[in-house]
Amino acid sequence: MKSSKIFSLIAVVGMTLPTFAHAHPGHEHSSFFSGLVHPITGVDHLIMLLAFGALAFFTVKKTTTQLSLLAAALVAMVGGVAAGLSFGELSGIEGAIAASLLVVSAALWQVFTASKQVKSIAVAVCVALIFCHGYAHGVEATGNVSMFAVAMAISASALMLLGNRLAAFASSRWISAGVASASLVYLLVA
Repeated sequence: MKSSKIFSLIAVVGMTLPTFAHAHPGHEHSSFFSGLVHPITGVDHLIMLLAFGALAFFTVKKTTTQLSLLAAALVAMVGGVAAGLSFGELSGIEGAIAASLLVVSAALWQVFTASKQVKSIAVAVCVALIFCHGYAHGVEATGNVSMFAVAMAISASALMLLGNRLAAFASSRWISAGVASASLVYLLVA
């Protein structure tokens, strides 16, 4: 089966899963500190951000381009917070967050052999799904949302940079198996 078909299959399966990613209820969304720790304590965010940092490393070799991809993901996440504040509850966001973990796993698997076009599509889909992570927080945010968002952006940046740097030491498509395994365990116990 071609990598693009595998990527599509995993994306469809992920989007049809029941809503397993319930990391958002029960977390405070109103202070600088809560924004700083949530990407670390929200396991879905932790996996996605580290994996996306690695994906950026494997997708392009130029450091400035990698940083541009990480910045795009960060803008998408903060844009998601703003959209969530503005538009409120949206059906399917938690499902998209759950799917994002499987999609980033598939993207990491195929990035070593896929065409430049498929890599670009995979990164774009992951950035769009990071928007969903932010959106969920925008819907639930109360209090000083700007401080929460700034702190979450700082923590998210650090995690993506960490994933990017760790990828230099584990340059293998099998890293995707680790991400997929961690994601499935999380989704099944969350």
